[in-house]
Amino acid sequence: MKNFCVKNISVLIIGITKNGGNKLKKNISRLSKLEGCFKRLDFLIYENGSTDNTIKILNQIKQKKSNFNFISESLTQDDINKICKAKTLDGKPCRIEIITYARNKLLKEAEKHSENFDYILNMDLDILFQNPFDIIKTFERFSETDFDCITGCGLTKWLKYRDAYAFRSKEFPFGPEFLGEFWWNDTVHRIQKRYKKNQKIKVYSAFGGAAIYKKEAYFSSLYSCYPDGDFINEHQKLDFSKVDSLQIKNLNDSPVPNTGYTAPIICEHVPFHYGMRKAGFKKIFLDTSWRFIFRD
Repeated sequence: MKNFCVKNISVLIIGITKNGGNKLKKNISRLSKLEGCFKRLDFLIYENGSTDNTIKILNQIKQKKSNFNFISESLTQDDINKICKAKTLDGKPCRIEIITYARNKLLKEAEKHSENFDYILNMDLDILFQNPFDIIKTFERFSETDFDCITGCGLTKWLKYRDAYAFRSKEFPFGPEFLGEFWWNDTVHRIQKRYKKNQKIKVYSAFGGAAIYKKEAYFSSLYSCYPDGDFINEHQKLDFSKVDSLQIKNLNDSPVPNTGYTAPIICEHVPFHYGMRKAGFKKIFLDTSWRFIFRD
């Protein structure tokens, strides 16, 4: 990334939302402050199933901003039944499968416009709050680092790393699909810690509420929430040399139902990043200085 300058790059900000309402409006307003910082900055949002004022707000923003577009769908019960293979223990559709569907729908739409952009910035626009200019600082911190993906360090109100569900590393390559309840009782708490600033932590997967992707890396994969054969094949290629004995002791031989679903379900970001790795895009980092607070 020699001679890197943010004013020479184009960025597409994407995100999915449901009942995002006024939080979404505030975050779009904040991020719009960056429009003069890049060569081009556009927005593309996907929404389905909102019962609040989200659609009204999306239409209002679109009327005011020529660089803003959105997709809105009303999924029928038949649509949901086709999307969801798993159920909650009380018979409700699997939320993660619906989120996975939404992310792929948005990805495919973004891909149609990919020739206009250098980077994809994927964000949870309806729930996180941050200083938008920290995004510029993140680009600058990695200006001399070859990366395919930089993920943010989304924090809880206690200032601990939040998104353990999407996180995989040399120390923690096994999620609840392999560790079952042990992951929820032990491992998640070891991931959700306070990370020192100014660290570029190489990971197998992370999201944290926001991530910057080189467009070639982003469009090399698709989202999934199933630990299927493709996932297992990539998982088996990982380096397990730094895994502690407690995780090894509690491993299941194959994926197990977890997180309250009737089938093995995992965070959609993990198979997505493993798909990137399969395509040769393995330089994935957690930037501990790109911080924002979740207010949910």
